[in-house]
Amino acid sequence: MTGTGRFAGAGPDAAPAAATAALGPDKTELFRLTAAVLGLSYVTHDDTPVVRVAHGGAPARTIAVPVDPAESGAALVSVVDAARATDDEGQHLVCFGTEPSGAFRLALVLSGDHVRCVHDGSPGAELDAATLVSVYGTVLTRLLADPGMPVGEHELLEGAERDRVLREFNATAHPLPQERTLHGTFHAQALRTPDAVAVSTDRASLTYAELDERTDRLARHLMGRGVGRGAVVAVLMERCLDLPVAVIGILKAGCAYLPLDPAAPPERLAGLVEQSGAPLVIAQPGLPVPAEIGAPSMTLEEPGLFDGPAPGFQSHGGPGDLAYVIYTSGSTGRPKGVMVEHESVVNRLNWMQRRYPLTERDTLLQKTPVVFDVSVWELFWWFFAGARMHLLAPGMERFPLAISKTVRKQGVSVLHFVPSMLGMFLEYLHDGGGDASALASLRWCFSSGESLPAGLVTGFGELFGDQGATLVNLYGPTEATVDVTSYDCPPTPFTGVVPIGRPIDNTRVYVLRDGRPMPVGVYGTLFLAGAGVARGYLGDPGQTERRFVPEFGAADGRMYDTGDIGRWLPSGDVEYLGRTDNQVKLRGIRIDLGEIESVLLGVPGVAECVVVLESPDPSLPRLRAAVSGPRTLTADALREHASRWLPQYMVPVVHHRFERLPRTGSGKLDRRSLSDPQYVRDNGDAL
Repeated sequence: MTGTGRFAGAGPDAAPAAATAALGPDKTELFRLTAAVLGLSYVTHDDTPVVRVAHGGAPARTIAVPVDPAESGAALVSVVDAARATDDEGQHLVCFGTEPSGAFRLALVLSGDHVRCVHDGSPGAELDAATLVSVYGTVLTRLLADPGMPVGEHELLEGAERDRVLREFNATAHPLPQERTLHGTFHAQALRTPDAVAVSTDRASLTYAELDERTDRLARHLMGRGVGRGAVVAVLMERCLDLPVAVIGILKAGCAYLPLDPAAPPERLAGLVEQSGAPLVIAQPGLPVPAEIGAPSMTLEEPGLFDGPAPGFQSHGGPGDLAYVIYTSGSTGRPKGVMVEHESVVNRLNWMQRRYPLTERDTLLQKTPVVFDVSVWELFWWFFAGARMHLLAPGMERFPLAISKTVRKQGVSVLHFVPSMLGMFLEYLHDGGGDASALASLRWCFSSGESLPAGLVTGFGELFGDQGATLVNLYGPTEATVDVTSYDCPPTPFTGVVPIGRPIDNTRVYVLRDGRPMPVGVYGTLFLAGAGVARGYLGDPGQTERRFVPEFGAADGRMYDTGDIGRWLPSGDVEYLGRTDNQVKLRGIRIDLGEIESVLLGVPGVAECVVVLESPDPSLPRLRAAVSGPRTLTADALREHASRWLPQYMVPVVHHRFERLPRTGSGKLDRRSLSDPQYVRDNGDAL
């Protein structure tokens, strides 16, 4: 029944789409059922797989069996035995895997010494079916051989397949350039193309020579103020010509830059400056520095800064020095400062230039706010090729019309969108708001920050495919230097899940579950290793130790635990599924809901709090907070308190009050119920 989502009473001929394998004689039907349940837990990445068990024409019974990786196979068999239907042995056994909607995608048919898996033909189901058959055979063999072994210690990979996912898919070694600092790379380019325009706005521009001299002067000035190598210098600016001067000048002084959001609450800015230990804030002229910030500040309009003879090239930092610190949301209520070194950024940009080569004729549009890590490649990639960076007017990144006009007027060939904004841009063009053919300069469009829907790949291809523009799906956390995988989307119509792609140069990806590598098709947690891994979290060695762990199979390497769930595809690409925790993405911005909850718990009277991301309209996701406390609580009080400590995009817009938040049987807050809008409406009071 390819094409249907349900298999009613499936038998050997239930569906034509099937994966089949022969096994040795089964010892007991109970062990076979246990192996099926365990196999489904791997393929669906569900620790409590919901299955429907049927024997021949007997009525099916739905069971949910928790799988604890620390328990023995024998203990799991006992749990399954207690949950299964009591039917005669020896008949055909059909074990269904279920989706949350209740529709069945997979049916594992066990008959004699054979097993096969039929599927409904939906995207990804064929791979799931083949994987389930393979995993079923492996875990059944393990269960029968050693029932006392913890199920999480079962090795699912051996021989050539193990070598394939660990080495072949990670064969990314590539030599780095001799110059491994950002400022050194920029200076070398400035010597080659001194008169070419380096950066521009709608009103002004700087050549490579002018930008090189200005940044040298700023570096000398910082050194003269005692702000030397290893310091973290905060930058409080919108997009303007002063921005690249400040950032590159800071790097030339041997310092790292810390971007600050001018729209963030003063208390938050002050906290970031204090946490980072920044001795100085470089601010945009005319932009007030909050009084709450304790560090001294300066602008690039200080008298004498650009007077006198040029100081010559300033280079006080090396490849292992920090290039930047970017703060991300933290589950403890305190943002985490990710420390990234020059060599990591150079590796990332060297790969980008090798894979998607720019020339001196290209123009890159810088439109991502600099407090987000995508801005890193926007701020620096262009000078690896002598290209130009055009700075979009502040605030215009939210308007497709402004972006379209800028691409056309400036001849922009490279730009980035988060998928939600890409959808708005394509919709604007599709509905006649602009002419895609007038944007013929566009060569590369990169997308990251959220899962890229297949419909956007198709839509982009329809508008730009004939013009030769390529849509590239990128993936990576801030802790791994922006992006670690890439996938070139086809210009033809696309269905299914868009992969996040293959590892970039000098980067390794591991799909691990319970500390063991997973085969193709099996979901696990993504771990990242190689040149892009950050140094760690500034001033937080404990959190650094928890998330930056020893690399799998390497004596001296480190890898970053992303908390993301994914799996290898047969092509060597990675498919992304979701998260293992309460971290979400809102319009491409990474938010740890625990940070918001921690802030709201500071409101007098709030005893408990759960924040969820919901999308009543797919194009307008929003944050909703559920709190327990007295009837005197108001939405205004909650918003006012949150706005003092959180940027606006992290402030919930919908609030509900409960006498007491619901809990699960184990006593934990019931986030699943609170994620259900109907449950919240029925049991909570809208504020």
